[in-house]
Amino acid sequence: MFFKNIHKPFSAALCIISVISGLSGCAEKELAEPEIAEGTGCLNVEIALPKTKADAASEYNALNYSTVRIYSIVRDTDNTILESNPVRKYRPASQMPANLYLAAGEYKITVEAGKAEEATFTDKTYYGEETFILEANKSKSVKVKCKITNIAVKVVFDQTVKTAFDKGFKVLVSASDEFSREDAEGGNVPSLEFAEDATGFFILPEDVSNLSWGFYGSSSDEAVNAKGTKTGILEQPQPGMQYTLTYKYSEDADGYLLTMSVEVVDYDELCEDQFVFSPQPTITPDGFSLEETVAFYDRSLKVDISAVNSLSEIAVTVGEQTFTAMTGGVVSETNAAQGIELTVADEYNASLSLLPAFAGNIAGGEHPLVFTVKDSRNAETSAQVTVLSSGATGLTPMDLWYGQAKISAIVLDPAVSDVKIRYRESSAEEWAEAAMTKSEGNTYTADGTGFTADGTYDLQLLTDGAETGKILQVETEAGAQMLNAGFEEWHQNGKPWYPYAAGGTEFWGTGNPGSNSDLAALVGGSDVTSRDDDNVRPGSAGRYSAKLKTKSIAGKLAAGNIFVGAFGEMSGMGGTVHMGRAFDFNAKPKALRAWCKYTPGDGDKGRIFVCLVNMTNGGTYHVVDTNNPDATTFSPDDKCLYTDKANPKTLEGHIIGYGDLMLETAVSEWTEFEIEIKYWPEYADAGEKPNVLMVTASASYEGDYFRGTAGSLMYLDDVEFVY
Repeated sequence: MFFKNIHKPFSAALCIISVISGLSGCAEKELAEPEIAEGTGCLNVEIALPKTKADAASEYNALNYSTVRIYSIVRDTDNTILESNPVRKYRPASQMPANLYLAAGEYKITVEAGKAEEATFTDKTYYGEETFILEANKSKSVKVKCKITNIAVKVVFDQTVKTAFDKGFKVLVSASDEFSREDAEGGNVPSLEFAEDATGFFILPEDVSNLSWGFYGSSSDEAVNAKGTKTGILEQPQPGMQYTLTYKYSEDADGYLLTMSVEVVDYDELCEDQFVFSPQPTITPDGFSLEETVAFYDRSLKVDISAVNSLSEIAVTVGEQTFTAMTGGVVSETNAAQGIELTVADEYNASLSLLPAFAGNIAGGEHPLVFTVKDSRNAETSAQVTVLSSGATGLTPMDLWYGQAKISAIVLDPAVSDVKIRYRESSAEEWAEAAMTKSEGNTYTADGTGFTADGTYDLQLLTDGAETGKILQVETEAGAQMLNAGFEEWHQNGKPWYPYAAGGTEFWGTGNPGSNSDLAALVGGSDVTSRDDDNVRPGSAGRYSAKLKTKSIAGKLAAGNIFVGAFGEMSGMGGTVHMGRAFDFNAKPKALRAWCKYTPGDGDKGRIFVCLVNMTNGGTYHVVDTNNPDATTFSPDDKCLYTDKANPKTLEGHIIGYGDLMLETAVSEWTEFEIEIKYWPEYADAGEKPNVLMVTASASYEGDYFRGTAGSLMYLDDVEFVY
């Protein structure tokens, strides 16, 4: 059979838009812009050609031999066309620029495609046109549907012919009004030779109205051989129609007779599909839809790829990972290791398959998966599908105070019997493991322990002992922190400084109300704690720090201090302090971190401590009376708080955890300290959690007893919990 597939298929949409002023590089000649209306519109063009299965397997692309013309239309008042003026011409269609703006008005687009061969098995020709209105400042999509302009002739040999003419047979079809075997075989007229079932395509030369044909068969049976020649005329065949010539051999009264029947149909009715020309590469899913969510674990995802220009880059992106299957037209050597199979048919066509092993690159759950293709002229296109993959899907904290969280995963394989999850802190090497149970659908869950706030963890699904899906990295929620712990918010009310904004939330307190009281003012009272503008630790995001300075006021020591809580009331030269505030702990802190500088007075020490308290009496603070310190002060490592330490019946609550830092020497430079928080095991065993927070910093650690050294100085900044 004289038939060779050389067609190159396409199957994607085209959007062609162009600016009028820059078209000379793409058009064969620049034509005058029609004066139709003020303003311009944006034109989007698609060129669709019918496609059969034979076309899909062929390398021939009619649009490589195409001409696109755009005409402006001017109509009379009765709607008749007065003028049809050419304004754009592109040859081939791929030369149309990417952006096309035209003056508003009526237009016609014509498309001629194909080699215009008079007789061919493959190189069909097409024509299409479309008229449309382009409105100013609007976009218009126009699809030009092209139809075949050849006369299609399909030759079919019945089995009776194949049996009777056992030494061979053929049909010659010529674009001529009378059949001549000599002319047909000698190439004097456009002709095709059919030695088996096939379809050919003809364009009649000028002054030719018919197709003619000749059948020639040879048989070992002399009687049959004598009937082996027959000729005929196919009168006035029409372009765009298919004429099926079916040849049979049968007995009649005179012996045997060769007969031929003709069936005529519109050629376009035989086409299964249309392909749409585009200067961008095309991506066509094979066996799945881009609109569906694809369960991806035991199947391959295959796409067919085509381009007008040679393929340059092919990649797949899922999540933040991109896998490059082709670069610079060269297939990547890492494809197989990544579960990718790229089959290149030629420089314009390829198929990309993501094998089941590729699912190991995808975290569990639903994810967008994007195919991206670029050709040698940097035209690019992409296609996205949502895939559902097996693997760990996330972590939900249940109670981070006890380190508890629920871990979830997707398992798609119904044959799996053993499902586990392993997890670890991302910086650790060892894994913890937990069995998972089916929750609903494809979702499995497990309870894990050992999690903290502000943590980063790796999760890995195990199905029947095998790693499934990629390692998923997750972060737990941030741990609760203190308000204004960078000491950026201050205000003055009268003379004293307060460590919170005016009208803001009062969280920190100081001894300033006492050291600036009316009584203290009579003997030179002043702030013991203030905002400092000049001593901010290097690297801090803020502008201020807290300055704590111990002073002597009328012979009484007033320690520089700042604490979570509030000043109570004055009583003589002493007073009460409300230490602590209600605090919602969403996790268990490991330590208290703080930056400070410290200069001790003679024999003095500085101190920073933290207490996490479960106030069982319903209170939110503990009262320290500086006039009665023996009954009301406490040590951070005490296990209980009392209103009066001498009376056990005045129990206020339990100190669940504590941390204590004593500064016994000078700290001349800003230094970061991390104060470990220790927890009493008996309260943990009893399931107690804190509800009140106490944090205190003092330039004189015995300031509650009016003991210390005037001049002891501490700078404090950026206090935070470590989880």
